Amino acid sequence: MKTIQISPLDNVVVALHPIAKGEVIQAGELQVTALEDVPQGHKMSIKPIAQGENIVKYGFPIGHALADVQPGTWMHTHNV
Repeated sequence: MKTIQISPLDNVVVALHPIAKGEVIQAGELQVTALEDVPQGHKMSIKPIAQGENIVKYGFPIGHALADVQPGTWMHTHNV
């Protein structure tokens, strides 16, 4: 297992191991292709997230998207 989705409400998963660009990740029933490298311990979006929309982890908002986000995007301080 490469990722963990902490809550079914989350729109991101956490990388348990580094994820390479182009790698396909299974998140529940979703299959998501990484659009960029995602370092271990960092978040990757698994759903489209509109600019200003909540980033949800642990089932709760932890920040807002600074721009529109496609599934497979590395989520970190540059876009949250």
